[in-house]
Amino acid sequence: AAVDADHVVTFHDMKPGLADVDAAVTVADIGIPDAAETFVGPGDLRVLSRDPMAHKGDFGEVLVIGGGPYTGAPALSAQAAMRAGADLVRVACPASVADTVQGYEEGLIVRGFAGELLRPSHVDQLLDAAVDADCVLMGPGLGRAEGTLTAVGEFLAEYDGRAVVDADALRAIPSAGTDADLLCTPHQGELVAMGGQTDDDWETRADLVADFAADLEQTLLVKGAYDVVTDGETTRVNRTGNPGMTVGGTGDVLAGICVALMSTHDPVTAGSVAAYVNGLAGDAVVAEQGYGIFASDLLSEIPHAMWGGRDV
Repeated sequence: AAVDADHVVTFHDMKPGLADVDAAVTVADIGIPDAAETFVGPGDLRVLSRDPMAHKGDFGEVLVIGGGPYTGAPALSAQAAMRAGADLVRVACPASVADTVQGYEEGLIVRGFAGELLRPSHVDQLLDAAVDADCVLMGPGLGRAEGTLTAVGEFLAEYDGRAVVDADALRAIPSAGTDADLLCTPHQGELVAMGGQTDDDWETRADLVADFAADLEQTLLVKGAYDVVTDGETTRVNRTGNPGMTVGGTGDVLAGICVALMSTHDPVTAGSVAAYVNGLAGDAVVAEQGYGIFASDLLSEIPHAMWGGRDV
């Protein structure tokens, strides 16, 4: 039972379903600026919730594939995923660095694979490990050895779940044919290395990134003073963060927040909220102690950025 309308007036923007209504539709402007839809803000955190009757795993199981040349990167990402609410965080890394990564946090489930670098011979093992994951993060600390990037491409060719791709692993994306749903998190230099374009003007850059995301048919989170998150259709821009966050490791923290959120949300929502939370955490650290921060300083601020001032 519904009203058989001759004319429909709706406010601000078209609503789902109105395109199928057999009536004239007028969209009435009620003064909401375009910026309210473009920029990520506190209201976007309303997508976060914690059911009091939840069980372990309801808020995501993630797998971080990283490490080898670097040990801090996968450890930062994995800890950030935990701080962002993921229930279980597993880390797959070369056996040569597994004990070091485990030493950062007792709650991580670390599984080493043979050797010192990711190689194509490890792909089957990683695909088996990814079966139980709601989302995979690939890239932190892997390096860009030829065999490593080949392994990234082979993994993505066989994987059809959700994944966040960061750091050197991004170089494999343009040539990787995959059925996976990806959120790629390059800084502007990495974006150019992938084949994308950038610009000093954030609005122009947003348009360029949206076009590139549409070409890739994936979601991009391009880091900068203004972070751009887009799948080619929906574009959001984040303004939190500060110059102190140019220190190494803050991108690994962001990637960890992304993988936690993408285990339970769509890529654009996950990337938008993650960028906002990561920047807000960095702002809190700098407000407390000034510049010269460690990326690890952000970890304890993530829950406050996500839940501070809200009824849990």
